[in-house]
Amino acid sequence: MALSRSAKATLVGAVALSAAVAVLAFQRVRHYVDEDPRLCLACHRASPEFGLWAEGSHRSVACQRCHHSRPEEGVAMLRAFVAGGRPKGKHAEVVIGACAECHFSHDPRWREVVRSPGHRVHWQERKIACVSCHAASMHGFAPVAAACGSCHPGHAVGVHGMESLHCFACHTFIGDGERLRPTRRDCLRCHAARGVQAPMDADAAPMKMDCSSCHRPHRPAAEALAPCSACHRPEDLRKGGLHASRGHGLCLDCHRPHVWVADPSRCGGCHPRAAEHAKGKACGACHGFAGVATPPWPAVPGPAPGARGAEGSPPGGERP
Repeated sequence: MALSRSAKATLVGAVALSAAVAVLAFQRVRHYVDEDPRLCLACHRASPEFGLWAEGSHRSVACQRCHHSRPEEGVAMLRAFVAGGRPKGKHAEVVIGACAECHFSHDPRWREVVRSPGHRVHWQERKIACVSCHAASMHGFAPVAAACGSCHPGHAVGVHGMESLHCFACHTFIGDGERLRPTRRDCLRCHAARGVQAPMDADAAPMKMDCSSCHRPHRPAAEALAPCSACHRPEDLRKGGLHASRGHGLCLDCHRPHVWVADPSRCGGCHPRAAEHAKGKACGACHGFAGVATPPWPAVPGPAPGARGAEGSPPGGERP
């Protein structure tokens, strides 16, 4: 029996309406599975991780933004939710790149870290997953010093006055700088704020190498200061006039730390009649110490053996 024109129009309208309802229902279900945290809370509301999420810095972020489930996992969770049970097995793990979707997106709502020295070295160059440092505890994203130690063992600072400092006090992980290692100005600024003044002008000092060329805070206390011979080779010193003399074997007897230019007044400590002998002349006017080869600077030691390099350098080398 042929349908009338009005019946056909009614049937087509009913089919179209059913299709629209089906599409809308599918979109709502998909949104619920992919974007609505209430799906997760049906099982996890009483779990400690929910409390941490609800009180943490990511509480405005739906679970699914970080925990990406495969389609079959989403269907299994929805089926378990409808049946009033729990899905079996692990599901919706955090995938590599989930953090970058927000923190590398240039979205002003999120802290941008893509240009920071620490993330450049660790995430971009070393391909270390964000959760390796930022997930020491469930939904606790603040990095702790222990996270650094997992890849850099034995790098705790033992120098008196610095032993309680977090790694980031010296290593500028977040910021717009280019280096993860502290610069000489970083060291001097921090020491000045604590009343520890080195006898030098940061800009007028005769030597411009980094503080870590001589100061190695990650070494044991007995090795925290590098010997002068680490840069000035003994064979070069022997070519430097009176530097070759046995009586001049201890550099700090004549050279004041951080200034390094030999102070003529110190000659009198070993030569009590020097002033009378010199008759007003500087000791160096007659007694030559010139000729010592200038070593290449900066002489910045590398990371500890087996540790990941701090500036993208390969593992190996010495601890600063």
